[in-house]
Amino acid sequence: MGAAGAAMALAVALPTLSGCAGGPPATMPPASTAEDSDSSATATVVTSEIVGYWHRAQSCEELLATFEAAGLAESHSGWLQGNFYGGGEGPTSGDLCVGAEGPLEHSHWFTETGEFGSHDQAGEQVDGGDYVLVDSDTLAFPSHSAEFGHDGEILVDFTVDDGVAVFQVHVPDPCDAPCQDAHAWALSAFSSGPWATGDVP
Repeated sequence: MGAAGAAMALAVALPTLSGCAGGPPATMPPASTAEDSDSSATATVVTSEIVGYWHRAQSCEELLATFEAAGLAESHSGWLQGNFYGGGEGPTSGDLCVGAEGPLEHSHWFTETGEFGSHDQAGEQVDGGDYVLVDSDTLAFPSHSAEFGHDGEILVDFTVDDGVAVFQVHVPDPCDAPCQDAHAWALSAFSSGPWATGDVP
């Protein structure tokens, strides 16, 4: 990984994958091209095995374990509980996953032109932004760093092997409030896995 400073690598791996019933739930947004821009600059094309569409079923319990390891379970319970309570609030004390739905299907896409996004279990787009390839196996998410007011990078390592991707979120130490918010997002998005590749619709 090409970033300086201490970091804690967090990853949770599952023994089995959950397949997509009927394929990916919705279409990916069109990739931007140089012709779409007012400038004459040529669009940067990402060449990496991470480009594509990835899906898995996530559970509240998996995310809870990762958030506890990062020390963010109580302060950022809303991020870890996320979609598991049908839009409502989960418990604020005791077992933070009591009554949670799931596991729930979730997916990410990465385009050759640097766009990132996510679909929820209903096929609705729930996230979007950009990503950059820091090195051959590390991603950063500049638009999400800016969104949370984090002046550092959100770094996520990945491996791809035979159509399966595994991600590792690096939480800096120390990590101030905007840093914690940004990495709570990253943990909720990437800390569980592995993720199976799917056909781009």
